[in-house]
Amino acid sequence: MSHSVEEWHAFIAVHLSDPVEQEERADGATYFTGGNPGEVVVRLSRSTVTVWEYAVTWDGAYTQVVTPRLIGSVRWRRIAQRAGMKAVQALMDAAKESRLARFRVCQHCNERQPPEWMHEVDVCVSCAQRHSGAVH
Repeated sequence: MSHSVEEWHAFIAVHLSDPVEQEERADGATYFTGGNPGEVVVRLSRSTVTVWEYAVTWDGAYTQVVTPRLIGSVRWRRIAQRAGMKAVQALMDAAKESRLARFRVCQHCNERQPPEWMHEVDVCVSCAQRHSGAVH
């Protein structure tokens, strides 16, 4: 027996880091983003769960564009519910682990920052502005 969309909805929302944002799209799919800063993006459709690692690129100095990295998908209607849940959990865990591995500690403020907030490998944007006059 496979799960319903509602069961998958609840499963995904519970297993992502807080806060969890949800957005319904025109194609009927629900997109979930877990964590602040973002860690994992999940798309739930009527037949598939797709998982991405959250990632951001900059479009100019002030505009962030979410550009997630695909981790994998599960066609949940085609497999047993237990196997589907385990597979999706493994994909979400892998996406989170990969995202968090990209965070760096700023040498000035000692804050752990996501890569999009780093000016250099070991200096965050805020500290770069404060200590070197860098402008973003």
